[in-house]
Amino acid sequence: MRMEESEDDKEEHEYLIDSDSVIHSADESSKKSTPWSNRSMTNSEITTATTVTVSVSAGTPVSRRSISHSIRKSKSDTGRGFKTASNVPPLDFGAAGLVGRDDEIDALKSSHDRLVKGGKKELILVGGHNEPYSGVAEAFGIICRTIKEAGPEAIADLQHDLRKELGDKPGMLVQLIPELHEIMEVETADETSVGSIDRADETEGGVDRLRFAFRVLTRVFSSLFSPLVLFLDDLQWADVSSLQVLEYLILDKENENPLMVIGSYRSEEVDENSTLHNKMLGFREKTDKFQFRMTELTIESFSSNDIEKVVTAVLPSFRADHIIGLASLCHQRTLGNPFFTIEFLRMLHFEGMLAFDHKTKTWSWNLSDIEKKTMSTANVVVMLEQQMRKLPKQMQALLQCAAYLGSSFSEATIDLVWSVYGRRLVEERIELTSSLLPLIVADSIFEKGEKQQYRWTHDKLQEAALSLSDMRRSTFQLDIGKTLYYGLTQDQVEEDLFTIVDLINNGNTLKLPEFASVNLRAAEKAREIAAFQACRDYIAEGISLLQEKDWIQNKSTALSLYTIGAEAELVLGNVDTAKRYWETVLSRSDLSTLEMLPLQIVKAKALGDVELKSREALEYCLRLLNSHGYRLAMVRKLAYPQAVASFIRTMKKAKAKPNSFYESMVASHDKKQKYMGYLLSKAAYNAYAAGDIAMYLLSTTRLVELTMETGANEFSATAFTFLGVLSIIVLKDYEAMERFQNIAYGMLGKFRGMHNAETVFVGSQMGLFWVKPLEIGPGMAEKAILAGRREGDLVYTLWSIMQDVVYVPYSTGRPIESILQGCSHILAEFEESKAGAQMLSHKIHHQMLVNLIDPSCENPNVHIGKIYTNTEDHKGNLLHLGETIVVEGELAFWHEEYEVSANRALKVGETHAKTSPAIYLNQIESFHRAVALYAAAIKTKKGKYKRAANKIRKRMATLAKYENTTIQYYFMFLTAEHLTLQKKPKQARLKYEQALEAVGKLGHLHHLGLFNEHYSDFLRRELSLQKESRYRLEQAIGYYGEWGAVHKVKALESKL
Repeated sequence: MRMEESEDDKEEHEYLIDSDSVIHSADESSKKSTPWSNRSMTNSEITTATTVTVSVSAGTPVSRRSISHSIRKSKSDTGRGFKTASNVPPLDFGAAGLVGRDDEIDALKSSHDRLVKGGKKELILVGGHNEPYSGVAEAFGIICRTIKEAGPEAIADLQHDLRKELGDKPGMLVQLIPELHEIMEVETADETSVGSIDRADETEGGVDRLRFAFRVLTRVFSSLFSPLVLFLDDLQWADVSSLQVLEYLILDKENENPLMVIGSYRSEEVDENSTLHNKMLGFREKTDKFQFRMTELTIESFSSNDIEKVVTAVLPSFRADHIIGLASLCHQRTLGNPFFTIEFLRMLHFEGMLAFDHKTKTWSWNLSDIEKKTMSTANVVVMLEQQMRKLPKQMQALLQCAAYLGSSFSEATIDLVWSVYGRRLVEERIELTSSLLPLIVADSIFEKGEKQQYRWTHDKLQEAALSLSDMRRSTFQLDIGKTLYYGLTQDQVEEDLFTIVDLINNGNTLKLPEFASVNLRAAEKAREIAAFQACRDYIAEGISLLQEKDWIQNKSTALSLYTIGAEAELVLGNVDTAKRYWETVLSRSDLSTLEMLPLQIVKAKALGDVELKSREALEYCLRLLNSHGYRLAMVRKLAYPQAVASFIRTMKKAKAKPNSFYESMVASHDKKQKYMGYLLSKAAYNAYAAGDIAMYLLSTTRLVELTMETGANEFSATAFTFLGVLSIIVLKDYEAMERFQNIAYGMLGKFRGMHNAETVFVGSQMGLFWVKPLEIGPGMAEKAILAGRREGDLVYTLWSIMQDVVYVPYSTGRPIESILQGCSHILAEFEESKAGAQMLSHKIHHQMLVNLIDPSCENPNVHIGKIYTNTEDHKGNLLHLGETIVVEGELAFWHEEYEVSANRALKVGETHAKTSPAIYLNQIESFHRAVALYAAAIKTKKGKYKRAANKIRKRMATLAKYENTTIQYYFMFLTAEHLTLQKKPKQARLKYEQALEAVGKLGHLHHLGLFNEHYSDFLRRELSLQKESRYRLEQAIGYYGEWGAVHKVKALESKL
């Protein structure tokens, strides 16, 4: 459902952003909207499209981790200080409209118009919080409330769309956006029917899970509200996590809905070393590749003429010279800063320096008097401080307390702080916060939002409040933080945890060690929401507070700090810092082997996953396993025969177990077994990468045994999948493979927390595709991709995308042009992921496809070009070496003479099957080798070609017994070629036609062309049927042309 507005609503609907968003100046003090500037453009002025306007402002010099709120301010100034004469009306800043911003408004209108006319994404940065994700989370929270107000149908649409992509539980989004929890009706999993698996590495996949979740949420929102416009204020204070989310949204090529993001920042606070500056550089470089438009606007300070327009509108006067004089003085005092200008005029109003004539409705003033009395107005903070000092003492004191709580705070928080510290500041009976807060709100110093939340209307007001007293102790922030931490309820603390811990850390100048655990709690929360930069900072602070005695009295806290710290640093790519953390722990002699294990696992992960030292990582994992009683090989030199024997024994044991055994299996919650499972999986992974088949076999089989002995762990489904793969590699037992795959898939349905994407991908790519039709590929890939995105498994998500976009379409002869379109579509995501292995695979196959279809390619049989060169470093990766063998063989097969291709086939032999065992691309690679070998044998009558071809044909005969329809027609065709060699033309002709009928039903264009080509040669050569031969050749040309193989078409046309 698309949320629509009535025509009446459209007339009132606020468009894009509050006009303050285009009043931001490069001057330091420009920031928040003021009443005069709060006139908003309406749909009637711009467009009739429904938009959602979200203005998010956050961040303060004291604590930048705070929840911000978007609350409209009154267009009229209600007065500040309670002393303005009752007969003097408030200043109507709304009358000024938008001043001096015509070019900027035109740029915004142009961006919006492009969206309405079919554009997809617009990023506007206007130069003129730091609770992780707070700005974006608050923006989405506002949209959730809008949807909730729209009624049940809108809520149902949101729930359906989110659950379709994210499953039954939106995960991190619910933690970040409480409003989403209110409308999603998240249910707790039924543990009686679905087991819960404990994962050893809680950081794994966190960033990628969050990226997918935010993108899905934005896609859904931008489908309900179109175009969707987000305004994010104060980006100069945004934490790294929030800026990363901004990048997620802008770079999402899957979002087909129009989206505009407007970001505002202060230019003078963004230098070349800032995070925002570097992020902006990245955006500029990615506009073309990710297909979004970036507009940068610089908001200048007001000129004297601009201020004259403001004064004319706000203070109408008969004396033009007075208006010019006041505007000139304003410009001198404020240097044209918009916020300062407004505050200056308000100050004149409050101080009674502006007189109003009720009869003429005009204003007057004494310019020389104003000039004398405002000589000391050095900057906006000083001016605001002077104004605040004229407030009642208790209001001043409350403002001082609130200034330490960040840019926003709850009523419960300020009430607790005020009740403890109010009397210390005023030394008299304090008034209730419920009495003081409305007065401060009426003075436009605070704004009140939903759920009893308050925020400062401008950070300069907060800064001025901090300057009200010189009597504060340096530990005042610590006192407030402690009061909140121990005085609020657990839920209240959790809601404001980052702000509270920041207060404690800012005030803990004596480095009191008792607060190490407080920082651990904040770090754990940051880790849960994948805010690893914040997690790292809290960990560093917590570790700095540890003392030697804590390793005895608070060992669990110390260990957790170092473990989470090492994990977070590894995610951020800071291997040296992670290494320092694990070496600190592993060098201690007072820890048990189990206590050191989490840090040892981090080290193993660093060696294999980050530093790509597969052999070293394997040996380290084996040493750890040995130390815990899991010796995989008694004698390393005899590892292979031991591995084969172990595999056969384990396979027989697993096959012997009835289905009821696996159906009744429960999850293992044993801490040691959880870590052993993780180490065995890492050993298997690194053994495969290092080419150590023996240790790969031993690790996998031991992981299966661990599951059968102790219950399911996070790697159990994957282990059974690989057991099935090994059943093919070692024993050619396809029935056993299929049963183990079914066991693995059954585990995925029963247990939460297993590695779904890896299990589904490996199970299809290296298992089921050998015995099932390749046409199941898209469905399997779709499942794996969705599972991978949900669990943050970037590696197998990308491999599954390659399977869906390239591997299966090529194997089934889809048009090359459509495959290339898919390659282009996924390229941005692959580059964004920085996943080297998948990116290299993409390049290898992309170049092959270009060589096949590009008529300008002079040497299509040579696998080299603009996309991929043979100088690419494979780093000894056997998988990529195997892929290179495949694509080079394919190009030779389609473009070289068959005898040349056959000689290459003899030279290469089964290299691909050995480097990439069980991968189904071996099917087409082997088939094409056999075709070339048979063609050469028929032409030359040489036995070496015939023997090699027959060997492949016999293997295909075994596989053709199963349900893989592609292999079945492979076998038919090779049988026809074999019968031709045996001089049995009648039988051969029958097999050719059977093969053509079989491939025709599947519509595999490349092999329809190939079979017709070879059948044409057969009819001409063996049966002298020239007319029918020509017909078959024309058919071959047609199918090759439909497939897109231009060079092949050209070569065959020369034979007509």
